[in-house]
Amino acid sequence: MRKIIFNFIFVSLFPLATFAQNFGMQLTPEERAQMQTEWMEENLQLNDSQLVKVEALNLEYALKMEKIKEINGNLSKLKAARKISEEKDKKLKKLLNEEQFEFYLDKRKEMRKKAKEMANERKKEGGVE
Repeated sequence: MRKIIFNFIFVSLFPLATFAQNFGMQLTPEERAQMQTEWMEENLQLNDSQLVKVEALNLEYALKMEKIKEINGNLSKLKAARKISEEKDKKLKKLLNEEQFEFYLDKRKEMRKKAKEMANERKKEGGVE
């Protein structure tokens, strides 16, 4: 259960990175940050100034998230991931306009829902109810 919750938090940070991780594709922090930036550029219609700042922010926080692997205990990892995510969101809110930030939050909520559904499906397929 804790593993599902932990994966759920990572999904909230960025869906593609978690999706890839869950299916055996190990991405570096730089690759995750690049994927996030590309998604945000395309879906949030970032201007040039925003793009540069968001790219740096995504890399900074992907590197912070990578350090979570060193923490012992899933609950501790979960708390650390949540804290990092909240910090990133505060900074991101300052970089994006209100419409962009709301769109970002809506999409993240959708991906959390999908991740939960996928986790439930995997649980059922594994014969664990």
